Amino acid sequence: MTVSTADPTTTTGSALLSDSGSLHRVVEDLAGGVRTTHPGPDALADQELASALSSWNSAPGDPDLFVASLFPEPAQVSHVPFLPKERLLSPREKSAAAEAFARVLESCEFTSGSAVTAFEDAVADLSGMNCAVATGSGTDALVIALRAVGVEPGDEVILPANSFAATENAVFACGAVPVLADVTTPDGNLDPVSVAEHVTPRTVAVLPVHLYGKLADMAGLRAVADRYALRIVEDACQAIGVSGVGRYSDAAALSFNPYKNVGLCGKAGAVVTDSAEIAERCRVAGYHGFEPGRKNLKCEAFGLNARIDNTMAAIGLALLPFTGLRGLRRTYLARRYVEALRPLAEEGVLETPAFAPDHSWHLFPVLVDGGAPARDALRDELALRSRVETDVYYPVLTHRQQTPVRERFFGHARLPRTEWLHDRVLHLPLHAGLSLGEQDRVVDALYAATRPGR
Repeated sequence: MTVSTADPTTTTGSALLSDSGSLHRVVEDLAGGVRTTHPGPDALADQELASALSSWNSAPGDPDLFVASLFPEPAQVSHVPFLPKERLLSPREKSAAAEAFARVLESCEFTSGSAVTAFEDAVADLSGMNCAVATGSGTDALVIALRAVGVEPGDEVILPANSFAATENAVFACGAVPVLADVTTPDGNLDPVSVAEHVTPRTVAVLPVHLYGKLADMAGLRAVADRYALRIVEDACQAIGVSGVGRYSDAAALSFNPYKNVGLCGKAGAVVTDSAEIAERCRVAGYHGFEPGRKNLKCEAFGLNARIDNTMAAIGLALLPFTGLRGLRRTYLARRYVEALRPLAEEGVLETPAFAPDHSWHLFPVLVDGGAPARDALRDELALRSRVETDVYYPVLTHRQQTPVRERFFGHARLPRTEWLHDRVLHLPLHAGLSLGEQDRVVDALYAATRPGR
């Protein structure tokens, strides 16, 4: 963004308003009382946010009133839930999804149809990549992307241990071997130095996860990958819209699970890449090994049934316009948490993430001083005394899962930083439907639990 010479209190928008860097600047503008404008809803994902900003600028008023309009208070509730299912979509989003489904129902184009291509084009625009291949889930996207970059049975893929099971499962689904490397603190993302230490002659790829929506050190990982001639597939399932996703990798996997930042009405995902060759391999691997555009004519021995359905793509097209607006809410809430909890962070009671532009704020983690006992006691105190629900993502690290392959693949894993972080992390409520009043209640509960005399 650049500052307008015509009005020092107005900021003009970048080409894409819904990426994390732009949202970060919009939130900083709002916090400073600066009006933010945008050239227009060029991308589908920008439409609702651009409209909201345009309405505010056409009817000047107190920035606080505009912010308050973004966070309607729910009906009186007795507690603050971590992620209430009934608020995964706003009333307007529910109406848009229902209308899209009704159109598909009328056409009966449930599995194949024009919505798939249109949705892929919109996702490519959102990600800033040349190609997008929509899939049935984020897990499908991971499997397909790994296969497309050449991961085969017996190969090794380096990844972190503090991720959802889909990350390791995608490696297993390729017949490959997951190798666990340590992470950096405090962000919990894959450490390039540790990755280099785990490279062997069998290593083919690196699979970093943008944990909780925070971009990993992709430049550092790219340097390691180039040194050893490795491929990189990003698990960006929590990082839709983050500036820089895909820039240093061969491909990135996205998820549109209902609980993600851009959630649909069922499972869906996508692979995004700048390589037309990799995109075509993804299409082949994702649809029975068929030659693209030629159903029932195989060009590969094996392929999955993992394409997105036309039904879900149509719903996706109806919901994508809300992407920027949802992202603004999350980003604003994240900044508000960081500012409100600063005294506790300065006292060393807990550590909050830095408010940075390379984050989707899928989750808001804090690190609790004292390790797991103190973290768990705080969590219980928040629930019992203040009726504030928190969570721990993910409760069991990969190498601590009691599975039949644990000793074979992970018995010698040494991940001190991963384990240190895992014993301290606690996730506070943060979602697009969270109100400012509910957030204030979370903050007050944290102070009451850690500073009883406040």
